Amino acid sequence: MRKIFILALIVILVGCGKKEEAPTTYSINYNDDNYQIYMPYKKGVGNNYIINNNVVDFDINTIEKGLIQLSTNHFTIDKYYYQEGQYLKEKDLKTLLSKDNLNDNEKIKIDNNSVKPTVVVGIFEKDFVDADGKLQGMSLGLVLNPYQEAKKNSYVTIKNSTVIDIGKKASQKLLDYVRSTYDLNDLPILIGLYIEASPDVNTSGNYQYYGFTEDNTITFNYIDQKQYYLNSSNVKKMDVNSYNNYRHLVDEIHAYDNSIYVSALGYFSGNNLAKVDITITKSYYSYGELLYICNLLSENIVRDFLNTDVVINVKAINDIQANIVKQAEETTTDIFIY
Repeated sequence: MRKIFILALIVILVGCGKKEEAPTTYSINYNDDNYQIYMPYKKGVGNNYIINNNVVDFDINTIEKGLIQLSTNHFTIDKYYYQEGQYLKEKDLKTLLSKDNLNDNEKIKIDNNSVKPTVVVGIFEKDFVDADGKLQGMSLGLVLNPYQEAKKNSYVTIKNSTVIDIGKKASQKLLDYVRSTYDLNDLPILIGLYIEASPDVNTSGNYQYYGFTEDNTITFNYIDQKQYYLNSSNVKKMDVNSYNNYRHLVDEIHAYDNSIYVSALGYFSGNNLAKVDITITKSYYSYGELLYICNLLSENIVRDFLNTDVVINVKAINDIQANIVKQAEETTTDIFIY
């Protein structure tokens, strides 16, 4: 059974001049956890500055979502407000990511090629504040690139263990920089190490390690969680059933209309699929067509992703037309049409 909710926007006009006692907030959803966002909203000062063309939009989305998920382990959603990074400005990132700072690495010999690698290619900051807007915690995501250009259009791959070692050393330098530059000596700080995917594949990377500290040292733990697009070769090797189920979903949608774009990002714990975020995009839907597509999607995910949490965004270009939500083990879906 599917439950369909038609949502209407209600605009409430409030008289001017009234002073608010507490910050206005709204929620974002990720893996069933909701952070309230501190208002007024402030855009992050780092502007997602990166020094590597391999990092594309869907990778940035994965980096940010993954960092927020890691943050819930230490900055609980019922205690902290979420805020975009307000400390590491773009000019700071340019300095930190230079070959004189976090990328001051020794030459490495790989397959008869000697390269001086640029491994740390991005730093993402997420802040956590109290109800008064006072900073209570910070999460930093270091984006690490194992793929180094040896010759024009030719890449060599650094061993994963070497990339992690470089990332850990860079994390200590970054921790020292943040504490000294912004006088944040006692602030709880989380640092995640995100490893880029190969530039030859259309998929995202993953966080492999993270550490948490309240002082000047940091110890890292391995993360047995990965994120892959369900049409990737990684999923085909690791979980062929999920790969085939996704291909079946795409085939059914394209049998109706092959102009519809479909993507699905899977979150794996070990080799088990725990959650799927699916995006369906078309330029325009009639109301009847929207109902049909929502029903088609619901039937597929109940049948093929029964043991998995599923969230589907049905989009027309950049506007959300509908959301579909199914919890693991549930045989019903909630469909929200806007």
